[in-house]
Amino acid sequence: MDKVLDIFRNRWVKLGVSLLSLGYPAFLLYIDWLSFAYYLQPVNNVPLFLLYVLVNFVFAGVMFYTRKQIFTRIAACLSPLIAFVLLIISFGQWYLIIPPVVTCLFVFLAAGSNETFKTILGTIYLLMFVVGTLVYLTMLHFNLTIQTLANLTECDISKRSEEYTFSPDNSYRIVMYIDGAGAERSLTSYYVEKTEDDISLPYLNCYKHVGSQKVLVTMDRDSVVYKWLNNHELFIDGRAKDIAKMFEQAEEAAKKTDEEEDSSADKKIKTYYEEHDFNDEEYYGPVETAAAASAAEPVTEAVAEETTG
Repeated sequence: MDKVLDIFRNRWVKLGVSLLSLGYPAFLLYIDWLSFAYYLQPVNNVPLFLLYVLVNFVFAGVMFYTRKQIFTRIAACLSPLIAFVLLIISFGQWYLIIPPVVTCLFVFLAAGSNETFKTILGTIYLLMFVVGTLVYLTMLHFNLTIQTLANLTECDISKRSEEYTFSPDNSYRIVMYIDGAGAERSLTSYYVEKTEDDISLPYLNCYKHVGSQKVLVTMDRDSVVYKWLNNHELFIDGRAKDIAKMFEQAEEAAKKTDEEEDSSADKKIKTYYEEHDFNDEEYYGPVETAAAASAAEPVTEAVAEETTG
């Protein structure tokens, strides 16, 4: 038993184990990405939450065991910032937010960093969480989210219906976003999403909604008739739409926008005269003539004064 304890007390063993702590910020970044770009639909809530808590608990144990190692201290200082991003992206989904926030608080306080540094950084993080939450609540009041501000999607995930209609080959699905569900007249938006980028995790389905294409917005959902004509053509509201072509056009437009932004960033800023190909001779006359005229002016004035005198 003493030999086992000596192994765990060995500084090199702790240093090696501390490399695992770098996986926690990577894990949180992955959760951030899933929350940002995907709609997370649990298959079984209880096992999913217990598994999520277990992963956070294991990382907390590893980081507490190696709390004085450099890799753990780096991970403990970075993790609260990534947890703050998760708080903003997944605001309201507390089952996603609470376990990482508690874990980050625990490992940050337990880490063997300099106390003065921890006090300053901790104060910054505290202000960031409080002020950032208040600002984001104000944004939500005006129906603004991180995704809409980034112009990546107009979808409000909280209004998403979990009733899907898939294409014959399951390459696409139709998703409804119902604004004012239960009201006498609600606004319903129909979007089509690609299924090739979906991710399936234990007890969790991740449906990618960023990049989806809007096909219809209506106030009368009951009168809308839609069906898949084939693998990529959708008949909706009396019209046939080529969904594959819609996605191709959207990708081309996005690529063109990126190229225009790159070219505008590299474009040299020119003056008015450079843009219109003006030069000094055209605007001011020949350089020699102008210089001679300026030199002759005093002589002419002197001769005029002598004649008058």
